[in-house]
Amino acid sequence: MKKIYSIGILFLLTSCVTSKITSNKSPDFNEKITKLFIMVKGTDSAKSFFKSFTSQFSNSLSQRGIESKTHYFDPLSLESESDINKKNSSYNSNLIMIINQTESRQTINQNGFGWGYGGTNTGGTFDVRIFQPNSKNPVWRGNLKADGQFGLQTSAKKATEKLIEKLIEDGLL
Repeated sequence: MKKIYSIGILFLLTSCVTSKITSNKSPDFNEKITKLFIMVKGTDSAKSFFKSFTSQFSNSLSQRGIESKTHYFDPLSLESESDINKKNSSYNSNLIMIINQTESRQTINQNGFGWGYGGTNTGGTFDVRIFQPNSKNPVWRGNLKADGQFGLQTSAKKATEKLIEKLIEDGLL
């Protein structure tokens, strides 16, 4: 009985997590990711999600023999674009991934109250672009949507899985 109860709880928690991704790849781009510089731009409320997401994403890349480095661009940062370009240049990656949060969602119940403690964010939409160094035009672009009502860890894991699947499908991994 305990085992069935645990399975039911696990099913309930994972069924409330969704991630979707759509993408577009330049038809003349055929390079694989070997060393990736990841720059993340998001809101303060998304820091926890990004920390978990980038950690899991970097681990997934590492398991595939791909080196990566993540830089979180804080919304109040005084860094210039030139400062960030220097960080990337010194890292010498073959591709650069920029992840921008474009939307944040909260789940509210029928009474207008948020779930959990004060209605925290439960989802977001992210613009994911991949560039070759010193290029202004992306060679790959994705629109990633991640939603989860029961914790950022599960939502970040699902989003990571979807992004990895799409990069494999598009021939970048």
